[in-house]
Amino acid sequence: MLNDRQKKIIELVIREYRKNQKPVGSKEFSQKYFPDLSPATIRREFHILTDEKYLMQPHRSAGRLPTDKAYEWFIKENLMDREGREDELSYWEKRLTDLANLSFSDTAKRIADLCDSLTVGYLPWEQLIYKYGLKNLFERLTEIDLANWRRIWEDIDQLDERLQKIADFLMEEDFQIFVGKESPLTRDRNLSVISSVMPYNRKRNLLILIGPKNMICERNLNILEAARNILNQIKY
Repeated sequence: MLNDRQKKIIELVIREYRKNQKPVGSKEFSQKYFPDLSPATIRREFHILTDEKYLMQPHRSAGRLPTDKAYEWFIKENLMDREGREDELSYWEKRLTDLANLSFSDTAKRIADLCDSLTVGYLPWEQLIYKYGLKNLFERLTEIDLANWRRIWEDIDQLDERLQKIADFLMEEDFQIFVGKESPLTRDRNLSVISSVMPYNRKRNLLILIGPKNMICERNLNILEAARNILNQIKY
């Protein structure tokens, strides 16, 4: 069972890694976020959370990285409850009002630019799949080795076929988030997926973000929810 301090550490490690894209060291981390605690206390918490599989240490002298278990905890505790985010949603709804005049393809492209991810738009009633932001995806995966690059390319090659097979499952909920190997759409452990149901032309469609685990954040979920709210208001 995680205590309050450990929960805060996991959340901050995830946010710090998302911002800096490198392992988080205990000394700098403790100085920045827990100045009232000794670095030894934070190192001890890092060790405990590593033993509990919430953090990992890629090399003996390196800092810590959040694991899939940490992201799954973070999603459940911090992201899936969408209440109390009215100000953030209002901000993005104002920025995205032009979506009401865009095609679904252009909407997918706009979301790809904003979320800095590979974005896939799927209109099942027309069997159309749009992909934008492949460059975004690979720019955010700069630390992946050659073997993993090959696996990611295989995921991209098989994306259309897999998406058509699991579209009904993805449409069962307005938002679904999958971390690493839990994703039914991708296979590489470095990738994660945010799937959202988007209305367009009075039909239900899918808009999907694919990227590294640090793509999963409040900002991107707020962008998707704001886009969904705007498209829901369109009168065709």
